[in-house]
Amino acid sequence: AAAAPAAAAASASSAESQSEIDASGAGEEKGAACEPQSGDHASGAAVFAPPPRTTSGAKPGPDQDPSADKAGLKKKGDLLNGLAAIGEDNVAKEVQRLRSELGRDTCIVCILGGTKFQEDESEELVKVMAPKLEAAVGSKVKFVTGGMPGVQEAFAKHCGDGSRVWNLLPVGQASGYGRGTDINAGADLEERKAIFGLIGDIYITVEGGPGVSQEARAAHARGAAVVPLMRTGGASNGMFDFPSGALEKPSFSTEEQWSLLKSKDAPVEESAS
Repeated sequence: AAAAPAAAAASASSAESQSEIDASGAGEEKGAACEPQSGDHASGAAVFAPPPRTTSGAKPGPDQDPSADKAGLKKKGDLLNGLAAIGEDNVAKEVQRLRSELGRDTCIVCILGGTKFQEDESEELVKVMAPKLEAAVGSKVKFVTGGMPGVQEAFAKHCGDGSRVWNLLPVGQASGYGRGTDINAGADLEERKAIFGLIGDIYITVEGGPGVSQEARAAHARGAAVVPLMRTGGASNGMFDFPSGALEKPSFSTEEQWSLLKSKDAPVEESAS
């Protein structure tokens, strides 16, 4: 279930041709790999397009709660204030550079999670999910970790041969994974976090604390798809101000898939598939 919604999101058409990356308007085209790829979806499952994102200037529809719009704008404002504090121009330039290096026709799937597994079952889930997801998505999809121990390291070491894994770390640092390609951006961890929250098209979260929630909020605020493995707990199950909208079933997931991401009673193999 973890691989299927993420693969569907990676293959789905976007209703917008531009992603909001920062307040300066430095938008980045969504990778062509995030659009349907004929014959690329290994599972052959039906693909569902995410709903159109509402721009900040759009009026809410008759069934849309205005308070939800206000909450979304507040979160976006918090994100932009954070970017300004660490140098918004530098962050925007680094995001543009990395998107160019990774390929403008690439769909970027970011992996978020704690630096230490809280549950053995969560570790098993990541190790089973990584190769399934790598096999299910299109050939132009790339996976980006933050080069940290725990969830991200486990994913990188089990994601195929590692040729599609990129580990994003602050300047001068290395992951030490021995798997994937290390890339550097950001003067320190906070700046790297800001960049990580803006570079991806899709974010998969496992367990996690305040840091995972911070990056998930940044991604969700600009309309990126966030797929939490809720059964793993922590931020991924709504703690630490994790974006509440990301805990609601998206259109590219079936009810059964979303239920398997929630249920701790489901077999790990089923939740990972």
